[in-house]
Amino acid sequence: MAQLKNMTAEGVLPVASPPATVRSYDILTYSEGKVAPSVFLSCREQTLTVHVNGVPFVRVACSGQHLRYLVPGFLYSCGLINSLHDLAGMDITPMAANAADQAQAQTQTQAQADSAEELRVDVLLRGACCSKAASSTDQAAPRLTITSAMGWNIPLAARQLPSVPRAQVPTWDPRVILHGAQELEERSEIFHQTGGCHNAALLNRQGMVFYCLDIGRHNAIDTLVGYMLVEGLNPADHLIISSGRIASEIAQKAVRIGVPVFASLSRAMSRAVDLARATGLTLLGNVKSGSMHIYHENGQLVLP
Repeated sequence: MAQLKNMTAEGVLPVASPPATVRSYDILTYSEGKVAPSVFLSCREQTLTVHVNGVPFVRVACSGQHLRYLVPGFLYSCGLINSLHDLAGMDITPMAANAADQAQAQTQTQAQADSAEELRVDVLLRGACCSKAASSTDQAAPRLTITSAMGWNIPLAARQLPSVPRAQVPTWDPRVILHGAQELEERSEIFHQTGGCHNAALLNRQGMVFYCLDIGRHNAIDTLVGYMLVEGLNPADHLIISSGRIASEIAQKAVRIGVPVFASLSRAMSRAVDLARATGLTLLGNVKSGSMHIYHENGQLVLP
């Protein structure tokens, strides 16, 4: 099993996400009473079957990008780990339909693994975290599949989440956030081609640090959470910006990791606003075209 130090970047990672696998299909298009041949581009969906300490835990539908960040971020958002130290190791292998093919899959190259429809992810947790995993797993096949439309985590009441302290001095310039939203839109080429993915990015006070995309908005946020954990970044010095709507479980991920500001090109749901006001998370929505909605502000923004 690969140790976590082998997953960690040796140097600074590029801002751009690696190209998503986009598949092309010949289809028919009906328009104005006529049928014509056309080409349809679609984001490829990859399934992760996650085993925790040898026990099947969950199946996750995702784009298959940045797995060294997505998996730790997912485990952290679920509450199975509280720090990177709780994760002893992680191993990823392609899954095959039968035992003979599985033996061959063990020797596949990374490029072949990236093209696999389903991957097995073996996660090894340390100490007390094992009991958390055991209470959520079953010896049979995984009972839960996370789709691109539905995220899953351990719901926590606001009183169980860490509070975001009020900033003594505002340090987040709204212009930096607006520029980040514009850059996020400009980087969303795969979305404009397919209409089938969500985009998210991590910003510091100077600009964008890391960008990712996924077929699921929950996965995209978990990838950013994992990036901060693996790369040792201080969440208090960063904010998250996303293209997807802000539901309460999305806001919970931000509060749990400790970012002070969460922004989205889309809008917030009522429970997300309530959670932000209860925990102190600065929550921003509809961030585009030089304006934004401020659902809650906790002294973070440099306002006139």
